[in-house]
Amino acid sequence: MSAAVSDADGAPAEDVLTAATAGAKVIRGSVWRLASSGAGIVLGLGTATLLLRHLGVAESGRYVTVLSILAIPTFVGDGGLNVAASRELALRGAHDRGLVANILGQKLVVMPVMVSLSVGFAAVAGYPTRMVVGTALAGMGVLIYALANVLVLRLTVELRNVWPAVLDFVRQVVGLTGVALLVVLGAGLTPFFAVLIAGALAVMALVPFAAGPHAFILPRFDRGEQRMLMATALPMAAALTLAQLYFRLVIVLMSLISSAQQTGYFGGSLRATESLVIMPILVAGVALPLLTAAARDDIARLRAAVQGLGEATLIAGVLLVLVTVRAAEPVMVLIGGHAFRSAGAVLRIQVGTLVFLALDQIWAASLLALGRQRELIVTNAIALVGVAVFAAVLVPAYKAIGGAEASVLGELLLACLIYWRLSRAAGRVMVSAAFVGRLIAAAAVGSVALVVPGLPDLAAAALSGLLFLGAGQLLGLIPKEIHDAINLGRWLGRHDQPAA
Repeated sequence: MSAAVSDADGAPAEDVLTAATAGAKVIRGSVWRLASSGAGIVLGLGTATLLLRHLGVAESGRYVTVLSILAIPTFVGDGGLNVAASRELALRGAHDRGLVANILGQKLVVMPVMVSLSVGFAAVAGYPTRMVVGTALAGMGVLIYALANVLVLRLTVELRNVWPAVLDFVRQVVGLTGVALLVVLGAGLTPFFAVLIAGALAVMALVPFAAGPHAFILPRFDRGEQRMLMATALPMAAALTLAQLYFRLVIVLMSLISSAQQTGYFGGSLRATESLVIMPILVAGVALPLLTAAARDDIARLRAAVQGLGEATLIAGVLLVLVTVRAAEPVMVLIGGHAFRSAGAVLRIQVGTLVFLALDQIWAASLLALGRQRELIVTNAIALVGVAVFAAVLVPAYKAIGGAEASVLGELLLACLIYWRLSRAAGRVMVSAAFVGRLIAAAAVGSVALVVPGLPDLAAAALSGLLFLGAGQLLGLIPKEIHDAINLGRWLGRHDQPAA
């Protein structure tokens, strides 16, 4: 039986997560978030271009290293705890303001501790003062943004993803504007970290427009609720944090065992891909409430949803890899100048992690929906040890390229481990052999453009992507559910409108 859902006045309300339209809303919500993320990629590349060209190889490597250190509190406070809260709201009803107030209180306890630990690590590791101060400044931005996300969390649970997409975009716009201003002023490294505070404040200012005039609430610290949230959220947060550390762990290790130049190459490539890294995370976050309801009510529905999401993920991942084969070097030159040309080879390898990362996210969200977060912690911990070993072996021998190879191997190991546990818990959820055959055929067609002699790199990359998508369309590669859900006449239906 589905759990009853009530509105703010206690009256029964439609449970959007078990409605027949829920799957289509997840797809449309994913497209909204991905469209915002796609626009954010353009802005992010503009921001990366300004940063890398202004700071140079070594300083930009230090910048990315600080953001990688802060990835831990970001994924715990803004990712992991959000996932746990989203699951709980999906089970209890998105209008439970008492629960939201306690989630806000939880973040006010956990986030400052996590940011302080990050600053302490930067100091103990012997990083320059500008990096330690920068960690504190960027950490403040992470804290503010995490609090704002709590206040609009119910929109995602209700499968209304227009405003969350808008907020993602606004943050990117403020980031690009702030970086551009600092470049014009000739600023050094430290002020660039304060741009994260400006972006978070801009998002916070828009919260009443996104979630309504009563979105701001006081935090609560009810002992029973806090105990329940901590018992549920911290294992989930730990699982998701471990899953996201692979890129960041490698660059932190490189900052300690490799040269500043090689760390800069790896950091430049990471900076070029980090906007893409967030895309599968967004899709998994949009899908989690539906997966939670399916795990509660109908395992067969859960398997079907996971398989469909896996198909869409593989299509996007293969497209990205094909395009990057020829586009990697010119993209890095475009972003960072000729000093970053060598980072193109790093990017060409590193982008392969996104295929496995996307599958990791979908399968991990499914394990979380099933309440198997402790199994997820174990699998992530094993894979994290694996990536550390891979990096320790490959970085000294192959430098930045070795770091990229370690990242790919780590994500592949994690994907295998998570799928093993998910298949044990829910049954087979892998895509069909027929789908894989069509995917390989479409990729073969797309690969033709990559070997055409005399064709400029960017033109070859674009043609490869078009050939892949065209072949995929002819072969019936695109799932019917995506065609049905992406119906322009329904995109702005009442369930997808921003909150009043």
